[in-house]
Amino acid sequence: MAKLYLVRHAQASFGLDNYDQLSELGMQQSTHIPKHFSQPLQAFYRGDMKRHEQTLSGSFPEKEFTVMKELNEFDHVNVLKTHRPEITEREKAIQLVMSQPDPKKFMEEEFKTAMLKWMNHRGDDYSERFDKFEERCMNELHRITEHARSEKQKEIVAVTSGGFISLVLMKLLQLPPEKMIELNMSVANTSVTCLLFNREKISMSYFNNYSHLPKEMVTFR
Repeated sequence: MAKLYLVRHAQASFGLDNYDQLSELGMQQSTHIPKHFSQPLQAFYRGDMKRHEQTLSGSFPEKEFTVMKELNEFDHVNVLKTHRPEITEREKAIQLVMSQPDPKKFMEEEFKTAMLKWMNHRGDDYSERFDKFEERCMNELHRITEHARSEKQKEIVAVTSGGFISLVLMKLLQLPPEKMIELNMSVANTSVTCLLFNREKISMSYFNNYSHLPKEMVTFR
């Protein structure tokens, strides 16, 4: 059996105008990723987002890699704005969140509601419908594993995002779509999810392992 390691990007710049870049802590987190692996890695993939690039550059700066936009995250900003179209400005969104008795709980509930609407295709303003996201994730998974089999590669890394990882696990484990939301919210930055594959099947070996990180560096955004 060969192994495909799905690595979630390091901590991005949550709360800033440009989320798609690593925070200072995220830069430090990325340097710990190589500690996870005991075997030589034979191929590297990443999405084309800045946070994917910076994560891979921080962890394996000397390695060649293949960029595949199909590994990108879904547009969570679009999903949330489609759920609450009245909030189109960052300042208004912050004001709404901070006015709640429990801002963190409010954000989690709003995210779940927005995700469920997206999954059920309620709305015509999505930049990428859920079924299209599902299709591209699974197509990319099979593209990578098929290429690995043809090249006889046994240890492959793909730096991606929590949405991609949770969608793939939802499909492989035959879980209801609602479970993808729970998985997505639990994926730690730089965590590693290992998939085993051969010509017959793809299965999960382990999920969300971040033992390579010092405890004080563990984050989920």
